[in-house]
Amino acid sequence: EGRAKGSPARASGTNSRGRSGMLRQLKLIRLRDTPIIQQLRLEEALLRHDVGNWCIVNALNPPATVVIGLNGKPQLLVDVERVRADCVPLVRRFSGGGTVIVGEGTIVATLIANKDDAPCEPFPRPIMAWTGQLYGGVFQELGLDLQLRENDYIIDQTMKVGGNAQSIVKGRWLHHTSFLWDFQDADMLYLSLPRNRPDYRGDRDHSDFVTRIAPRLQPATFDASADHLAYWLQQYLDHAFDVELASPQEAMRVLDDRGPDWHGNTRLLDPSDLA
Repeated sequence: EGRAKGSPARASGTNSRGRSGMLRQLKLIRLRDTPIIQQLRLEEALLRHDVGNWCIVNALNPPATVVIGLNGKPQLLVDVERVRADCVPLVRRFSGGGTVIVGEGTIVATLIANKDDAPCEPFPRPIMAWTGQLYGGVFQELGLDLQLRENDYIIDQTMKVGGNAQSIVKGRWLHHTSFLWDFQDADMLYLSLPRNRPDYRGDRDHSDFVTRIAPRLQPATFDASADHLAYWLQQYLDHAFDVELASPQEAMRVLDDRGPDWHGNTRLLDPSDLA
């Protein structure tokens, strides 16, 4: 636990300083093998029942799981017959955003901040612009030209490698990103072509719309890749916050304090939800 100082090119923006002129604290945690449903419940607990600023980086493992937004309709977003036949878990998260399938090869990075501590206005577009600049710098350090286009992270002008979801509550906001480091082609068959989709996608199937990050970078294990992402996030966030490494247990205490029956608005859907 502590700080790792460096002097990379920094993401620009107003520093997050309190009345004392000191940078506001942000705690960065690196989760390992945490199921996506547990991570989402942790994020909601931190957003709604904590007062700190957080960054969470998690390298996901199997099983593959379909995650839909708060108001998403599964019948319109997934191949119901295929999901049922293969017993694929389907999770409704507490935040908005589109439908994704996550699992081995997905790195999830989430930022949670007080509106008065963050260097951007607490509205969807300013948050997206600031985080887009942040991740653009981080991935430049990793060797990838990452661009923000219609709320997606893309490479090669048209190929998606990351999707975003947001939740904004009184005084605080959350920005959640799923990066496709790697994936199984067959997993993309669980997703349907959504009615509402970005213009740059057109009518392309998922196989022609998404691509992998890993082949574009220097060879590294999946776990090491998540460590590299967390490291450079710390360096860039250190421009806007006083970043400290924290243990996962410190964050989990906030979730544990809610009690075993608290699930927030994140839940595992059952077969009746697909009818």
